[in-house]
Amino acid sequence: MTTISPRVSIVVPTYNTAGLLRTCLNLLLDSVSHRDDVEIVVSDDGSIDDTSQVIAEFSAAATSVRSSYNRGFASACNAGAAAARGSSFVFYNTDLEPAPRWLDELLDYADAHPEAAVIGCKLLFPDGRIQHAGCVLCADGYPRHAYAGFPADHEVVNRSGPVGIVTGACMYLPRRWYEQMDGFDTWYTNGYEDVDLCFRVGEVGGEVHYCHLSTLTHLVSATREGRTAEFAESERRFVERWGHRRPDDFDRYLRDGMIEVVYGKYFPFRLRVSPEVAVIAGSGEDKYAALVAQLHDVRRANAALRRDASAVQGGGSEEQSFPLN
Repeated sequence: MTTISPRVSIVVPTYNTAGLLRTCLNLLLDSVSHRDDVEIVVSDDGSIDDTSQVIAEFSAAATSVRSSYNRGFASACNAGAAAARGSSFVFYNTDLEPAPRWLDELLDYADAHPEAAVIGCKLLFPDGRIQHAGCVLCADGYPRHAYAGFPADHEVVNRSGPVGIVTGACMYLPRRWYEQMDGFDTWYTNGYEDVDLCFRVGEVGGEVHYCHLSTLTHLVSATREGRTAEFAESERRFVERWGHRRPDDFDRYLRDGMIEVVYGKYFPFRLRVSPEVAVIAGSGEDKYAALVAQLHDVRRANAALRRDASAVQGGGSEEQSFPLN
């Protein structure tokens, strides 16, 4: 009897987030329940909490692999891919909540754009604003999320097409491209593996795309606890490898019409800049910075109140950080 390979294998790397994994798998399975061409592979990166029990609960619906110790995001993704049978992969964080048809839209886009070697999705913060709509390499040499914080219905985040970088939080690759790149580079540990993969794909002629119709909510960094030092080392390695690369942030802002250059017969030319992306020096940015500082003060005060209330109730509370990916 011949077994037909799945159209796509969704690889879910996880480490010590048992409760989050249970919620993730319930939502993920529900979102793809109408398809019979999907395989889910959980890659446990050496968890020491109750992750193995959670995986056992879903053994009928998802396969799994396990590392004997914690090796990092790249290794976990690669181990999951090695065990997967699909002709394509979606690497999928445990802190995602999928919208209806997220996978259908992603695969339809892949079918319509065979030139796309990597495809990323629209990711939203829990409050509905944009977290990811493609990333850009900035003039200071570091990648950042383009339009983070924009409304989800803004015109510039609802244009699918080529971009420079997409996040590995939810990333599609055909198997042939994944294998050509030898997967994620384990030289990095829990940071920049996704950016590096996008750059390596681009260097050999592959395209990186953003699909705005595939939408998920991203809790963001719920799985990064205790990995600050590892992230800093990955950042150092990223700069070492890619510090020579030309920035493309202004390319995107120009292309999207957020910045416009108006040329005259002589210099200086004029810049028209959307206040949604930048303020011009001397145009009131000091007042804006003061307002942002006030908002941060309010957030810290609110967080303190929540901690106090939680302590009275016998619970605990932590502030959430939001690193790059």
